[in-house]
Amino acid sequence: MLDAGGKKRILMVEDTASVAALYKSYLNPLDVEVEIATTGQEAINSFAAGQTFALVLLDLRLPDISGFDVLSEFRKYHPDVPVVIMTAHGSVDAAVEAMRYGASDFLIKPCEADLLRVTVNNALKPKSNLRVQPAEGSYYGFIGQSVPMQAVYRVIDSAAPSKATVFITGESGTGKEVCAEAVHAASTRAKKPFVAINCAAIPKDLIESELFGHMKGAFTGAASEREGAAELADGGTLFLDEICEMDLDLQSKLLRFIQTGTFQKVGSSRVKQVDVRFICATNRDPWEEVQKGNFREDLYYRLHVIPLGLPPLRDRGDDVVEIAQSLLLMFAMEEGKDFRSFDEEVTRRLLNYDWPGNVRQLQNVIRNIVVLHNGREVTEFMLPPPLNTVSGVKIASASQRSSAQDSLSQPREESFAAASAMLKQGAVTKADIEPLWLVEKRAIQIAIDACDGNIPQAAGLLEVSPSTIYRKLQSWQESQEKRN
Repeated sequence: MLDAGGKKRILMVEDTASVAALYKSYLNPLDVEVEIATTGQEAINSFAAGQTFALVLLDLRLPDISGFDVLSEFRKYHPDVPVVIMTAHGSVDAAVEAMRYGASDFLIKPCEADLLRVTVNNALKPKSNLRVQPAEGSYYGFIGQSVPMQAVYRVIDSAAPSKATVFITGESGTGKEVCAEAVHAASTRAKKPFVAINCAAIPKDLIESELFGHMKGAFTGAASEREGAAELADGGTLFLDEICEMDLDLQSKLLRFIQTGTFQKVGSSRVKQVDVRFICATNRDPWEEVQKGNFREDLYYRLHVIPLGLPPLRDRGDDVVEIAQSLLLMFAMEEGKDFRSFDEEVTRRLLNYDWPGNVRQLQNVIRNIVVLHNGREVTEFMLPPPLNTVSGVKIASASQRSSAQDSLSQPREESFAAASAMLKQGAVTKADIEPLWLVEKRAIQIAIDACDGNIPQAAGLLEVSPSTIYRKLQSWQESQEKRN
């Protein structure tokens, strides 16, 4: 039975009894029945016994098996029942990975009562009642439905209702400001101001004035009193782009502002207080900048609450064509041109190109085509550099990889038959037999190398869960460290 006395049943998989009891008390006002499993195997036994639940709250770190294994097993029995991952701050990446493979949402522990109740309520709502996307294939300014972007959308949905700081990372041109605007638009502050300040574009001696404002006569050129970004964003969201470029002296003032919500304009002794939600972004590795001494460690821990990494365009698959099509129609309308689609060769080149400049570079390419040419369909000769020369090594190597994959995909039975024949002929002796773990390790490493380090893709080729590969890699590394 799904309900007991009209109550929806929730399974909480949590090994710490005190935490489980606390979270169960948080959910009492929702009039739900919460059952607790303290181990992964206990949860799996519940599924196997035919018990059904409206929702599963799953801790990834369990004493016996990984939460990934529990998730995988649960999906075999109940593919449509929502699973909310519960994870500590340091395991957010693992939670995002779990969402790619079947989880519907995640919570960061320790979790406040209100956030837990809101998340559970949302998860229990029928899908038809959930937030409707602005348009098919789009999400608050983003275009594309690839797996990496679905994970991004989930994090935004989870983070938006909170006041917690979101720290966006990603290569230049991946859409970090679009992401910040999406978090703001999906939040309760959507009707309040969204103010963006680029810490790299403003001179060092002016950025404090831009951030906090200044009084008349505070410095040469300050002809009148001016409000800063902090004051303008009161009640809304303040987006600090390229945060790692900020001067160290100003970082200390920013830290105090974040901690207290108070600041002083340049040239003023009066303290002002505002209510601001912070979102920051950088195209660098923030922790690496901390180690280099370019970014304060205490500020890092204050801001790096919900990390959100944007995937590069080259990892988004068919999203490239979807984005290009949208840009083509938009620019054609702006320029009064007739373009409506791409021919097959152009589509192939869009997919095979690496896009080092990401979405920003794609925008420039499509704008170039629309401005310099006209027609209903974009053809190969309209492509600007470097896409008009991409048909050489890149496509050839892609074809070689495709051929190699085709050859590897021959029936496994033929390989087994050949091995058996060699054994019968005495071509293989006991001395040639390797330990199974070594054969497995070599197969995994070959798959990872063939996929250019993309572990989820390698897992797909090996027909195993990515979590299986992660665990084995970690186990081999720990064994190596013990031997050393």
